[in-house]
Amino acid sequence: MNLNAIQKSILDYIGQNCEKHLQEFGMGKPQVSAEFMDLDKFKNDFTCFLDFNKITFAENGKFNDDCTAAGQINFSIFLVFRNAAADRLRENMLNGASAFYGLMSGAALAPEIQETAVKSIRNYSIVEGTRFVVISEMEIVADFET
Repeated sequence: MNLNAIQKSILDYIGQNCEKHLQEFGMGKPQVSAEFMDLDKFKNDFTCFLDFNKITFAENGKFNDDCTAAGQINFSIFLVFRNAAADRLRENMLNGASAFYGLMSGAALAPEIQETAVKSIRNYSIVEGTRFVVISEMEIVADFET
């Protein structure tokens, strides 16, 4: 299992497929990054950050029927919106979360990944003490085989 390759596959999947989901909500394509979420560096109206935060493997040598080890990758997607009025930012945050829910639910993001599910969505309506930056955090669970 190559985690860098899986991360690149996920970034590529988002970059290639998010536009059609976002168009349903009248939204444009975001800047997509696996870098640390630095709100001083990334100042676009809409940025998507990917963060791998937990990887779990099959416990006690348990394997699938085809003798491959199974596990899960838990990662977060942070959708950052800025440069608009507060009411428009909140609308963008909810529409963006809705679009990415459709994008990520059930997706095969990489050859090793069989299926994904959106585990939770958490919205932050005030970030860094300003009401002009909002974030939607999505926790994604992806099942994989090694």
